[in-house]
Amino acid sequence: MVPEPHASRLARVRRWLDEARADAVLVPASADFVWLTGAHARLTERMVALALPRRGDPFCVVGKLEADALQAACPWLELEAWADGAEPFDILWRRLGLVRGPSLFVGEGLRAPALLRLAAHARCRPAADALGALRAVKDADEIARLERAAAHADAIAEEAADFARPGLREREMAAFICRRFESVGDREPWAIVATGPNAALPHHFTSDRALEARDVLLLDLGAFTDGYGSDMTRTFWIGDPEPEAERVYDVVNRARAAGIAAARDGAPAESVDHAARGVIDGAGYAERFTHRTGHGVGLEVHEMPYLVAGNRRPLERGMVHSVEPGIYLPGRFGVRLEDLVVVGADGGRRLNQAPLDPRPPRMRA
Repeated sequence: MVPEPHASRLARVRRWLDEARADAVLVPASADFVWLTGAHARLTERMVALALPRRGDPFCVVGKLEADALQAACPWLELEAWADGAEPFDILWRRLGLVRGPSLFVGEGLRAPALLRLAAHARCRPAADALGALRAVKDADEIARLERAAAHADAIAEEAADFARPGLREREMAAFICRRFESVGDREPWAIVATGPNAALPHHFTSDRALEARDVLLLDLGAFTDGYGSDMTRTFWIGDPEPEAERVYDVVNRARAAGIAAARDGAPAESVDHAARGVIDGAGYAERFTHRTGHGVGLEVHEMPYLVAGNRRPLERGMVHSVEPGIYLPGRFGVRLEDLVVVGADGGRRLNQAPLDPRPPRMRA
C-alpha cells in the first residue's frame, strides 16, 4: 500500500494524465522523483526512472547497484532492476508497450540517447511544467519543513553579520556560513557574500576581496533542512555607509513589503513583480532592478512559481516563493532584501523573521 502523502500525489498526477489523455509519465531521478516517492536516486549514466501508467501500478526502472537502497526507502514500489550489461530500454519497451506508440510525458533528467530512442517509438511531451505546477502547492508538512529551514537561515545570517569584520575575506565569511549550516544538520549549504562594489553584482561569485570599513555587505544564503530549501538575503552596513545607501535600503525594503502584500491567492504571479517594481520605479531606480522579483522554493531552491512580468498563472494558497527586490549601482554598492513567503488569501505570510536592520547585531542598541 502506498503511504501518504505519496498516494495523494500519485493520484493527482493520474488525474492530470486523464485530462491530458496520456498513457503514462516517466520521471527520472530528480526533485519530481523525490516528491512522488519520498526517495532520493542518483542521476548518473545508469537509468533510474519512475513510470506511472494512467492505468496500473507505478514501477521503477533501476540498476541493481541502486535497487536495495531504493527498495528500503520505498517498499511499496515495484522495481524493475537491471544488471550492468543489460539494456534498461528493453524494460520500458515491454512495460510501456512502446510497440503501440503510446502517448508519454517525460520528466527532466532523462539522458539524450534514451530520450531519443523513446521519442522514436512514442509520442513524447515534456512533463516539467505540469509536475512543477503540482509541486508548487505545498502541504502542511512541506510548509513546516520550509519554516524550519527559514529559521536556520535567519539565525545564521545574523551570526554571519556579527562575524564580519574589516579585513575578513568574502570566502572566509562564506566558509563560516556553510560550517554553521552543517553544524545544525543542514545539507548542501551555499552562500553569496558580496562586499562593497561586489554587492552591485546580483549573482556575484564569492571572491577573495577583503571587507573594508564603510562597505555594504550583502549576504544571500541557504541550505536544505529535512529536504526542503531556504533562501534569504539581508544587507548590512559595516560602519557608516555613503548617504545614498540608506535611501536605497529604504526603497528596497518598501518594495519587499509591497511584493509580500501582493502574494494573494488567485492573483497572477506577475502582480508580485509589478508591486515590488512599482516602488523601485517610482523612486527613480527602474534600470537598477535587473532581475525578477522571486521564484518558488521547495525541494529545489529555484522552482515554480516564477514572479516575473508576463507570468499570468494565478498564485494558489500554499505556494511558497521568494520576494527579493534589489537595487544595484555598478562600481558602488547594491542592496537586496529577500524573504520567503507562503501565499495566502490576503497576501503573503513571511517565513523569514530575521530583523530588517542593516546594522550587524553587535551594533544594535
